[in-house]
Amino acid sequence: MSQNFIRTGIVLLIVALWTQNLEISFLVSVVVLFLNVGRRLSREAFTYTAVLVILLSIGVLSIFTFDGGIYDFTKDFVYFLRPITLMLASYFSVKNLEKKSDFFNLIVLAGFTFAFAHLVHIGVEIIGMKPNVEKFRNKFGRFNHVEMLALFAIICIRGIPVKKTRFKALYQFFVLCLAVSFLLYFSRTMMIVLVLMVMAYFGYLKLNARGAVALFAMFVTGGLFILFLSQYEPTETKDPGLISTFLTKMKNSYTETLEPIKFDKNKLDRRELWPRWRAYEASLVWYEINEEKSWFTGKGFGSTVDVGFDIMLQGEEIRHLPTVHNGVAYVYMKTGLIGLIVYLSIIWMLYMQYYRKQSVRDRVSYNRLLVACAFYIFASSLVVTGIFKPHDMATFLIGGILALKQYNDFENRNIRNEGNS
Repeated sequence: MSQNFIRTGIVLLIVALWTQNLEISFLVSVVVLFLNVGRRLSREAFTYTAVLVILLSIGVLSIFTFDGGIYDFTKDFVYFLRPITLMLASYFSVKNLEKKSDFFNLIVLAGFTFAFAHLVHIGVEIIGMKPNVEKFRNKFGRFNHVEMLALFAIICIRGIPVKKTRFKALYQFFVLCLAVSFLLYFSRTMMIVLVLMVMAYFGYLKLNARGAVALFAMFVTGGLFILFLSQYEPTETKDPGLISTFLTKMKNSYTETLEPIKFDKNKLDRRELWPRWRAYEASLVWYEINEEKSWFTGKGFGSTVDVGFDIMLQGEEIRHLPTVHNGVAYVYMKTGLIGLIVYLSIIWMLYMQYYRKQSVRDRVSYNRLLVACAFYIFASSLVVTGIFKPHDMATFLIGGILALKQYNDFENRNIRNEGNS
């Protein structure tokens, strides 16, 4: 198979995830997987695939007590199947690459492209626009995980071909574009995920003396920042500045995500509810599952949560939500405690890569890259639906890393065998 054809497939996967469209990224992953699929998976790749298949199977069990529509059941099935097809499409594509460094190189180049386009868009449209974070994000984009992973790769991974370019000034220009573009999304989730991934890669989140010092420093820094936010009072103006609005969003992060309120569903004025909407959704999931006593396997595919009143979602009024923002609540809703344990076990398996031996010859620690993915999934699952979100790139990244790791292990075995002969 042509190497350019394989690279094109990887780029299509990246672009499909960038579109934030579930159907597009699923169909592209299926096509790329079909064109690249091989006979054998590595033991690790098989294990992660099997765990994701188990999670999918738990949701499918609801077909025996099916009370939802075929469309909703099928959509949930695709939601849970897509991480599997993404991971395998990425795995087999990278496995078929002759130049393995192309994987992260393509991510970085895609990040440069999106960042430059983002900044050009802002430059053309921002003239005359009043400073407001929500309006800014609605117009220019709320996040871009391709850019986040490109920035992560630049910070952590040596040996990426684009870093060795002869055009150093041009490379530095695009790195600057990437950093500025990343910040201009004003995304709390992306910032936190990037920091956690970088810290994980460099070993600062491992449970040892070094990790203890790093965690202590994190708690102190975080505590001081929280103290600052607790004392910060937003500017009382009709159009507060970008920084003021962003700090207000940071201040409200905890209550928005984790602090539900007792809300009278019959109230016509719901303004007090919107700042805590994510937490409110999650609390409804816990309540409904407890009422239905479906603790172990959840409500299954096709299930919804009743918010108690009609809300406007994607241009139509809806009362029964098929998904919720919190990834932990979402998995619990669809697959119950059993599914939640399986989902958390994926994060645990990735984190335990910290304690697997890595060759001292390696310029890149693939084990630590997988640990970084654990924190990617964990953080995104608290704010959005984790690996099931249409734009989430965790399983795509895991598939590529597992292929790189398998190739690296194979190379190391050959070197050891040659040394012993």
